[in-house]
Amino acid sequence: MATARAQRVAIGALAVGVAVMSGIYAPQPLLSEIAREFGRSAFEANLVVSTTTLGIALGVFPMAALAARFGRGRSVAAGLCAAALLTAATATVPGWEALVVIRFLAGIASSAVLVAAIVWTTSVVDRADAARVAAMYVAGTTAGGITGRVLSGIVADAFGWRWGLLAVDAALLIAAAVGLLLVRHAARRPPAPAAGHTRTVTPPPGARALRLRLYALGGLGTAVFVGLFNALTFRMTEPPFSLSLTAVSLLFLTYLAGTLSSMRTGILIDRHGVRGATTIGAVIVIVGIALTLSTILWVVIAGLLALAAGFFIVHATASGLVPRTIATPTTGSAWYTLFYYGGSSVGALGMGLAWDVGRWPAVVLLAGVLAAVSLLLAWSLPPRLLPTLP
Repeated sequence: MATARAQRVAIGALAVGVAVMSGIYAPQPLLSEIAREFGRSAFEANLVVSTTTLGIALGVFPMAALAARFGRGRSVAAGLCAAALLTAATATVPGWEALVVIRFLAGIASSAVLVAAIVWTTSVVDRADAARVAAMYVAGTTAGGITGRVLSGIVADAFGWRWGLLAVDAALLIAAAVGLLLVRHAARRPPAPAAGHTRTVTPPPGARALRLRLYALGGLGTAVFVGLFNALTFRMTEPPFSLSLTAVSLLFLTYLAGTLSSMRTGILIDRHGVRGATTIGAVIVIVGIALTLSTILWVVIAGLLALAAGFFIVHATASGLVPRTIATPTTGSAWYTLFYYGGSSVGALGMGLAWDVGRWPAVVLLAGVLAAVSLLLAWSLPPRLLPTLP
């Protein structure tokens, strides 16, 4: 049973996860409104999200070095403070070019949190409690992604997109304050000697080629997932749906299917192996993409549920396997993060361009091609974890 101290740290880790992710994707359901105000195309509006994820991808390695030099706790605190300031700036900036630059800087600030949060929060508890703290942080990132999107859409529907972002910023500040206070209080005591240590393993033969395929799976998966949802914010505000911003933001609740599927991924791997789990996930993604072609709302929602469930199966499998194929697991995870958020940036821009050129059929075509490549990559993975992996 976790100690009271570990429980406080777990709640703090949850709050940190909520804080960092709520700011990253808060503008996503507001893209059509932002495009309308600034007179921009869908491709250009997608820069508001894609430059943020690009900033995360480019900031991963520099921020990891800074965190190692100045301390992970300081890195998390500084990143959250900067993200809050930049989210407020996003809501108040008058010019388009400045808006895009601010979102890029917000991505870099967020990368400081993403590279250090799990190691920092798990380093102040006993080893037996570390897994629970890490799981709470991951749960917080999922909850934060949903909260940022839904809250911004609901408030924006009533008061405009700028107020929607300010509401998210207030939630970000509250969550950040709670998380930092709880974890910093626990960190005043010396951590358990073995907590948060860096593990090294002997990578199996063919590990480098395997890692590249896993990186590609993460990048392609998030390109489809984020890019399609970005384009969806434009589609659902037009006929035949003509949904309000509140209704569009509520569509992001379908992400919960991904939360549930990622929790079951371990069972899938045990039953069907790595190849089977990722293949199942990729097939579910393709089915979900196809369902979104419908003009019936509940069918589209079913497609989004399938898309989220399938994507998170692939993502959970790939991201969990990467550290077990490299002698320096932190480096492997950093590379995966770079590909993951880089794919998000490229997918957002690509789907935005597809929408401008051919509306939803073009978006589905591009997403389908990328998902088909993911399916081929999934099938090329080893059936099961190699015996030499610990």
